[in-house]
Amino acid sequence: MATIGAPIAISERRFNRADYYEIAPFLDPSRRYELLNGTIYALSPAKPPHAGTVTFFVARLHALDPGTYFVRARDVLEIEPDGSPEPDVAVIATREDYYSTRHPNGSDAALVIEVGDTERNAQEKMRDYMRDGRIPVAWRIDIPGRCVELWTPTDTEGPRAILRGEDRFEFDGVVFTVNEIPALKPLPS
Repeated sequence: MATIGAPIAISERRFNRADYYEIAPFLDPSRRYELLNGTIYALSPAKPPHAGTVTFFVARLHALDPGTYFVRARDVLEIEPDGSPEPDVAVIATREDYYSTRHPNGSDAALVIEVGDTERNAQEKMRDYMRDGRIPVAWRIDIPGRCVELWTPTDTEGPRAILRGEDRFEFDGVVFTVNEIPALKPLPS
């Protein structure tokens, strides 16, 4: 039985990216979907802590040089071997065509951020990103665990570091602390 709010697999059949794009027009248009490791997942609507965290990172990362990076929220990022996830936030290389001729892929990504509250196996999803081998770093914001996980392709089985409280982390000069993330701010005593 699926947890309320958790993404659910819609089939036991394994799909490749071409299959997924072919059947996508026939899926329920009121839902969002992503393909990971051959499985199509129906995504549930984001709860306020999740949505607020995504908005926080998108707003802060807009300080990045727009001539170098685009900041995208919940858009397709093609990963190998056959994934088409929609990361909560992806910082990707700027392209003149704004990716209007193809989806960005792992080699275009500089940073992927996933916000976790009620998702399926979070470790599995992060492993899928890192197995692509081209994404240099990914962050998982663990709302229930009140921490930030830092992932790299050299550590595909688990995060390289888990940060809490006043721990700092950064991307290309944009610095964060765990406690400043709205959904992870210290609880009142």
